[in-house]
Amino acid sequence: MSKIYIQLSNEEFICLANAANKETRSTKDQARHLLRCALGLVTDPNKHESAGATLAGDGAFVTPHP
Repeated sequence: MSKIYIQLSNEEFICLANAANKETRSTKDQARHLLRCALGLVTDPNKHESAGATLAGDGAFVTPHP
């Protein structure tokens, strides 16, 4: 696995940390998720990759209906 390093301003890091907290991810996982979305590698941006369940609009996990 490769690593990249990105310098963030304080404001950018706070926004990233807040988004990560809202999505129950670590800041590292949130940055990875955002990068994957930007690259088109995430088909459903509302699906929490580590949980396998869809996130509701308020960030709560819901079980998708088959």
